Amino acid sequence: MKTLLTFLLLATSLLHAADPALHTYKGEVAGVMCSACSNHVQTALKTLPGVKNVTVTPAKDGGLPVLTVTSTSAEITKEAAIKALGDKANQYIIQSLKLEK
Repeated sequence: MKTLLTFLLLATSLLHAADPALHTYKGEVAGVMCSACSNHVQTALKTLPGVKNVTVTPAKDGGLPVLTVTSTSAEITKEAAIKALGDKANQYIIQSLKLEK
């Protein structure tokens, strides 16, 4: 039993050690007015390599909605995000997207 427990603890620690680093990108996106708009943006950006999560937070005080992308890739650019939007890029305009430090 002790051997099994030791093995499980070791296996768990190795699995967590193998987890790739996550990078967070923040930006602003214009044209998002409702949850359906948010879903369009989220679905499109999740096609980018390594993207694990995309959230669009509604605008506050007259500002633009905030875009947050979590990815295993440190190479995501604003241009790649715009390309991922495809023909919806003229409706949902990514104003900025930068890797947080």
